[in-house]
Amino acid sequence: MKSNYKQLGQFIRQVDVRNSEGKEENLLGVSVQKKFIPSIANTVGTDFKKYKVVKKGQFTYIPDTSRRGDKIGIALLEDDEEGLVSNVYTVFEIIDEKQLIPEYLMLWFSRPEFDRYARFKSHGSVREVMDWDEMCKVELPVPPYEKQKEIVDGYKAITERIALKQKINDNLSAQMRAYFKEYTANNASITGKLKDYSVMQYGYTETATTEPVGPKFLRITDIAQNYIDWNGVPYCPISEENHKKYVLSEGDVVVARTGATVGYAKMVGRNIPDSVFASFLVRIRPIDVEYRYYFGLAITSAEFLDFVQTNAGGSAQPQANPPLLGEFELSIPNKQSLSEFNKKISSFLGVIETNETEISKLHEVKDTMVKMLSSR
Repeated sequence: MKSNYKQLGQFIRQVDVRNSEGKEENLLGVSVQKKFIPSIANTVGTDFKKYKVVKKGQFTYIPDTSRRGDKIGIALLEDDEEGLVSNVYTVFEIIDEKQLIPEYLMLWFSRPEFDRYARFKSHGSVREVMDWDEMCKVELPVPPYEKQKEIVDGYKAITERIALKQKINDNLSAQMRAYFKEYTANNASITGKLKDYSVMQYGYTETATTEPVGPKFLRITDIAQNYIDWNGVPYCPISEENHKKYVLSEGDVVVARTGATVGYAKMVGRNIPDSVFASFLVRIRPIDVEYRYYFGLAITSAEFLDFVQTNAGGSAQPQANPPLLGEFELSIPNKQSLSEFNKKISSFLGVIETNETEISKLHEVKDTMVKMLSSR
């Protein structure tokens, strides 16, 4: 054990308070993202008195690690005063928060190294669990209270800044969508199908890698988020000929064509790294480049997503190919009115993209702070 490391067991204790009143509100589960989430368990015929009560500032973890890939489900309750969790979960709390701050401990649990440690320490014949004894043997650096608070406060400041920037972007996006709808209502001249005004293309087939061996390789998982975090997008090897064929440009729209996120779409911004798109995506470009922002907003709309998910076929999982996407009907505005529209949309997108860049950098700082805990 490092000289400044201590075993967790001296700082924590189990809590086993049952829901004796039989409450049925705020049933919670724990995700591998280490967050409390609303429980999706079937509660028909359930005896709610067997559920455990978890209070604000307490932790819950799922001892069974064998069914969650390489991650352990563990979370700190921060947003609610109390909730209910399954009786197979383990609830615990810190004995003295002047010795160990709960948020500081949660940062330690958030490290990828802790997931690997939990899996390594899990054991059992039918299912592998990290039991309470193993949790108590976890070793971590425990600096003085003031240093812990400094780390926690710094992390919270970054988290709050991210939330603020995301809220600003949500408001800007709502304003942009409202303007788009108003513009469409006032300037639409004809209605047509997407296939008649655009070119569609399947993506490139290759294996992604974290090694910078070529351009960024945009996949479904990268577009199924609030925004594309280019720092997290992997790379891929590609020939010069294929690079020219699949390289992404400003205004391109990529659409997920399979799986649970079928129909999800993102419009590519102007400040992007050299990148190509993967085979489970379809790129859509308007034949006339002046319509790129207009088509981008139409294809990333809730109406387009609903159309695709309603009509996507497939026996095992939903599938949406270009012929299906091309059947989407949209209003086509007069080209003469696009100049002012494009200026306004470009202004919106510029601010949104600047904020997304800052959010991405702030996430990098957060990740670095978590990683640095191991070196303290």
